[in-house]
Amino acid sequence: MQAATVFKVACLMVIAFVGTSCAPVDAPVEESAGTTADADDAPALQVCYDRGMEAVENGDWETARNAFSAGLEIAPSSPAILFHVARTSVRLGDTEACRSHLEQAIRLGATTDLAADEAYADVINLPEFQDLAQRLLVNGAPQPAAEIIHEFADAELWPEGIAYDSATGDIYVGSIHRRAIYRLTPGGSVEELGTSSKDGLMEVLGIWVDADRRTLWAATGEGEFREPLDGSPRRNELVRYDLVTARLNGRWPIPDDELRLLNDVATGPDGTAWATETVRGELFRVGSNDELELFHRYPDLVFLNGIAVSPDDGAIYLGHFAGLSVVSPEDGSIEEIEGLDMALGMVDGLSYAAGRLVLVQNSHRVNFRVVRVDLADDGLEAEHLEILPSGLPEGLIPYTSAVADDSVVVVAASFFELMDRGEVPPAPVVVRMPLDP
Repeated sequence: MQAATVFKVACLMVIAFVGTSCAPVDAPVEESAGTTADADDAPALQVCYDRGMEAVENGDWETARNAFSAGLEIAPSSPAILFHVARTSVRLGDTEACRSHLEQAIRLGATTDLAADEAYADVINLPEFQDLAQRLLVNGAPQPAAEIIHEFADAELWPEGIAYDSATGDIYVGSIHRRAIYRLTPGGSVEELGTSSKDGLMEVLGIWVDADRRTLWAATGEGEFREPLDGSPRRNELVRYDLVTARLNGRWPIPDDELRLLNDVATGPDGTAWATETVRGELFRVGSNDELELFHRYPDLVFLNGIAVSPDDGAIYLGHFAGLSVVSPEDGSIEEIEGLDMALGMVDGLSYAAGRLVLVQNSHRVNFRVVRVDLADDGLEAEHLEILPSGLPEGLIPYTSAVADDSVVVVAASFFELMDRGEVPPAPVVVRMPLDP
């Protein structure tokens, strides 16, 4: 679901970690480290980030750097936090620490325009900072263009979720603004599967096709998606369609006693549907008992979003702000995926493809890229990262992905914040890119 795009939930919910109301006037637009629930329940990373941003607003650079440095200990591969430590360091005159953190950001594949940031005004003309600035811009060079396979006639569709039916070749896309799910046939036609008027759909986020069981699952939530909430409950539910009859055949409302955002969904080899919840870092499931239940809560996974399930052993992969995690479907135990000095976080869409993960990292900090991460045999370590040819038409960014045989299909749309301003965006598209470019 997230990038340069604000899902303003509790004022700091950011779908792609790009905007924040806390940024100082001289700071570049920056991504929020996550979501806000009750202060006592806030993840440690979120607490560090919030303290840092408050200190930045007050011009207290030492306190800000200490807070962001503490956050970096929790999320050492976060470009956003690295950039915060770097710019607070340069504010304090510690150019060596600033350079060190910018070097780390470059190794992670991060990008920014130092010359456009007033914090670097006193050092930007120094040779060493000119070199750093150039290398950061190189990381932000345009990606090779992805193949456009469909352009929507409705520019205000605002699609976010995508799914692929391996049995038919159909592609399904969910719409936030139209509150509907559409089927794109291999022949190029567009048909409605579900709508608000017919099935009571709300804003549609993550969707998933279980091709073996001929079902489609979707996470859908009530209005107010584009406006700040006051912390009151937000109606969410999982719904399921029978793809043979094209009819809704199940719905599971999420408990509504507290603010939540049901986000993405995928099924395991036994047919269990797993769904991420972003505000509180929760993992829900609908299993053989046909009931929606809270499986586990992971409060330290800031901005829990994308989900993918291994079809062989059912390992559950989760994408979040700081990186990737893998969860056991048996007991909920969780491990971080490590092994690469590359940014694996800022994940919106997440797909599994035969021992590999496809990440849609729709943050400007990593150039709105789509990457393939090759996993070790145990599925717990990343061995290689490949940036896929994910260049898009101007004004569009990638949101979610689905593996389609030997390729990846990605839905791309404009920044959702344009909905708030009533602007007509560029037409959304579905693009395809090879898994092995």
